[in-house]
Amino acid sequence: MSSGHPPTDAQDRRLDARHLACFPASIERVDGEHRVAIIRDLSESGVLLLIRTTKIEVGDKVQLQLYIGEDVETYRTAAGHVVRVEELGAAAAGPWMLRVAVHFDQALAVGDADITSFRERVERLGL
Repeated sequence: MSSGHPPTDAQDRRLDARHLACFPASIERVDGEHRVAIIRDLSESGVLLLIRTTKIEVGDKVQLQLYIGEDVETYRTAAGHVVRVEELGAAAAGPWMLRVAVHFDQALAVGDADITSFRERVERLGL
């Protein structure tokens, strides 16, 4: 699943602040396959997802639906490419098989009000 090489500093580093999360997402590969995912952390430049599929590799182009707002029917869309894929060990995996880092093609517009709302939601949920 991984590229066989440890991530470089550039691959593993995001310049934007990361926000720890545990919210739903959907990931769609180029072949049209949709999978449910969980947002592990989020920044304006990328997202770390937990997913069940094993059919994803570094370099894959993906479309995302990110459910980061209060309204569970509303989502943000983002396009990007996979920069890291890590298999989760049995003890850490639960229902998830992979940790997948996606770099957005365009920065996700997350304003101060969005960040404040997001943090408050995380705190309310005890995450």
